[in-house]
Amino acid sequence: MTYNDIVILIPCHSLEDFPTELEEKDAESLLNAFAVAWHPELLASSRVIPSWHRSDEPPQFLADRLLLVPKTSEDWLPYGWIEEAESNGATVVSGKIHRDEMAEAALEPLHADTEQASEPKLSAELVADFYALGLCYIQLELLTRCMHHFSSLDEATIQREAIAAADAALANDVEAARAHLKGCFEVLLENRERFYPIDCYLIDLCLVAPEWANDSLKAAIADEQPLNLLLTADDLETIAQERPELTEILKTSCQNQETEVIGGEQDQIATPVVPVESLIWQLNAGTRKIQELTDRTPTTWARRRFGLASILPMLLHRFGFHSALHLVLDDGIYPDYEQSKIHWEGADGTILDAFSRIPMSAEGSAGYLRFPQRMAESMEEDQVGALMFAHWPDVKSPFFEDFKRIHRYAPVLGSFVLLNDFFQNTESSGRHSSYDAREYLSPFLSQLVAMRKPDPLSRFIDHFQRHDELTAGLWFHAVSKAIYGQAISDDSLLKIEQDVEQGHPDAEAERVQTAVTALEGFRQSGEAKLADIILQGAAQQSGVLLLNSLSFPRRVVVDLHEFPHEPAQDAVKATQFDERQKKAVVEIPGAGFVWLQPGTSPSAPAKSSVPIAEPLLLRNEFFEVHIHEETGGIAQIKEYGRKPNRLSQQLAYRFPYQRTISTPGALGGLEDKTPYSAIRNVNAELTCAGPGMGEIVTTGEIYDQVSDTILASFRQTFQLWRGRPILDVKIELDVQTLPDGNPWDHYYAARFAWGDSTASLTRSLLESAHAFQGERFESPHYFEIAEGEERVTILNHGLPFHRKTGPRMLDSMLIVEGETKREFSFSIAVNQIFPMQLARNVMVPAGQVSSQVGPPRMGEKGWLFHVSASNVQITRVLDLLPPEGDSSNEASGGQTGFAVRLIETEGMHRSVKLRCFKSPVSARQRDFHGKTVVELPIEEDAVLVEVSQYEIAEIEILFEEQA
Repeated sequence: MTYNDIVILIPCHSLEDFPTELEEKDAESLLNAFAVAWHPELLASSRVIPSWHRSDEPPQFLADRLLLVPKTSEDWLPYGWIEEAESNGATVVSGKIHRDEMAEAALEPLHADTEQASEPKLSAELVADFYALGLCYIQLELLTRCMHHFSSLDEATIQREAIAAADAALANDVEAARAHLKGCFEVLLENRERFYPIDCYLIDLCLVAPEWANDSLKAAIADEQPLNLLLTADDLETIAQERPELTEILKTSCQNQETEVIGGEQDQIATPVVPVESLIWQLNAGTRKIQELTDRTPTTWARRRFGLASILPMLLHRFGFHSALHLVLDDGIYPDYEQSKIHWEGADGTILDAFSRIPMSAEGSAGYLRFPQRMAESMEEDQVGALMFAHWPDVKSPFFEDFKRIHRYAPVLGSFVLLNDFFQNTESSGRHSSYDAREYLSPFLSQLVAMRKPDPLSRFIDHFQRHDELTAGLWFHAVSKAIYGQAISDDSLLKIEQDVEQGHPDAEAERVQTAVTALEGFRQSGEAKLADIILQGAAQQSGVLLLNSLSFPRRVVVDLHEFPHEPAQDAVKATQFDERQKKAVVEIPGAGFVWLQPGTSPSAPAKSSVPIAEPLLLRNEFFEVHIHEETGGIAQIKEYGRKPNRLSQQLAYRFPYQRTISTPGALGGLEDKTPYSAIRNVNAELTCAGPGMGEIVTTGEIYDQVSDTILASFRQTFQLWRGRPILDVKIELDVQTLPDGNPWDHYYAARFAWGDSTASLTRSLLESAHAFQGERFESPHYFEIAEGEERVTILNHGLPFHRKTGPRMLDSMLIVEGETKREFSFSIAVNQIFPMQLARNVMVPAGQVSSQVGPPRMGEKGWLFHVSASNVQITRVLDLLPPEGDSSNEASGGQTGFAVRLIETEGMHRSVKLRCFKSPVSARQRDFHGKTVVELPIEEDAVLVEVSQYEIAEIEILFEEQA
């Protein structure tokens, strides 16, 4: 038999209301019906191209017709219609989903008479090309309507070419069949160009992990079509070790510009809830490893995991990236304005091209129903029409393969391109998207709790502590080498840094332990090296050399247990020498040192008519702290005079729901609704009354007012020193009831409250000051409350997650489900205007070296580096790098030098004078790969640097080498 017509019954009235939201199986059945209808045997039999018809009013003339009924159309058909159609000579294919079974049912009547003609042997690849033509045909028809155009398709030409291609296929003339198929696709392309006459693009984004480095990935790389691989350098390195032959194929494909590796980081750490130096290390190590394994430096940054931040454009630009994917492939909140190409403007003003349209899934079927609508949106709204398909290497959906086949014939629905080519060869819309840090919120806390990961909070605290230890140690080692003009980095230092960075908050326990082991004695050995240099040639006098690895002056509390009497130098601001402790508050110059030696006799008590501590009260020259006798927390922190309360604090357990609390004996049965616990059985003890330090310890119980059960007992230690505008708070919890479920709603917290609901609120993120909005936010270093010129700063010591619970209340989460840490620290500062300095001061340990020689020949105190702006800090001392592609600044053989990395922390542009222990002869600012950004002027002994807001800059300084 033969067919005289092929009809697809669609579950709508016309293509204008074609469904776009169907279940996977329904969508697959519908799209496959349009693909199978173009099978070459069916075309050769019917001599016409397929058509469609509404299902609720099916065609009346049925004899010798092939009717394809997708699964979703069956409910639209009149009752009993299929049986009636078959009785009238029609072939009805219904209840089928997959292509093979649908094609087999449609072809069965043609193959029924096997005695007269044998079943033709067709090339499976050629048949797949016909299927792709069918899918392309319906997608273009739908796209035409989404673009609000009438279809003007040259159906006569398509029918002629399609039937000729089918005849050639049945005659086993593959070359002729493909030539006629190309004619069909070119007609479709001509039709698309009537309503969109410029190029549009498709981006194949393949997500790769070591477990997916299989034969499917190998085949995808070997294919000559443009392929973008998103993977970390760590994963690429693992694949290179496990499947070296796959890496060789990848390298060849990258060199041929058929495949591009995008990404750029060594591993997907929890950006932005990490030190900024961790992010820099990840980008530096990742770009170098990718270049090593592929011979191509990545130019487009992307991540599978959330990792967006407002300073990324500047960092990426300094690492040589020209583009990025500003989108999230997992959870998290971010500004999701969709456009194929935007100017992503960073916090410092750096602009990077970015793709921000959410990718389509190449898997499944339902997404392909939405392709025409998604592409039409891009064509109408973007300067460049483009869509991205994201998938793992194993793509089982046939429709993605159809799109690739379409591309081989003609770019009807778009040209597949590499991201590098897309960004380099297409025009930008010119739209500047300047996203503020407040528009981003990571999903890490919720994910860690949902995955039952241990210590979802303290893993971040621990990483900050390890990293601060590393940073201090690297400073001491690096400065020791820089003084003698030696190379800064060596294999041992690089290995320690690598171990610590690979022990990031999401690392496995083994890597974390490796990081802990690597740091054992590391900082102390660096302190000893630098101390030996500073004390070289000193007299015989025992004492202690204090070293400051931070580039600003700081007041630190140091333990002087070896001293028989208090030191008497000017740098000592307060001492507490008693039977319990021997400590002092000492001011150390920025990037400098102080020599302390014990006094010859006990010092006279501090002359002050006002004691530093009384029961429930601590005070120094800066402010006073009142302890609440009922909550065991801070009743108020206030300055002297008629000044209002600046901050209050207490501990609490938050239930995940509001509870009604009745007050016994209250008039009228007073009730209150709150999700918070209460405090009882508080005891406050004055444990140190001065003269240098005041300390109060409170204990009590956190209890459930409804069930009258104890949730936890607590101990809080409040410590205040003379000469230091910081209150230190240590919290210890003994927990009986653990929170569970959503960590943002169910937790133990330190609750803070302030008086002015209109106060300006600022938090730290990647070591810079940013405002925030909404209830939930991240801030591992500090939270600042500013009321005009008055401000209070809560220093978090690495505790990252916080929730604002009202216009003037804040919960800093201490314990959520899975958390085992029970001791926490906060510090509170009043009227200090550079909060990042405060945060670094309380978190980074100062160097302390006991010595039998001293004081230093240059004096009891001194500095090695000086930065003139308080909002700019030095974070690292680094090696010189060759200026890539720039011969104008090559260091001569008679010069030595090093580089320093600066970070601006307050969002303010500053002109900075940078001085160091030698007078420079030249300087330049470079990017992170060594390319010169700008030559810098020298004024007397200072390098002049213009530092923009939130900028991270590397300044390379050269000196005359001494004979």
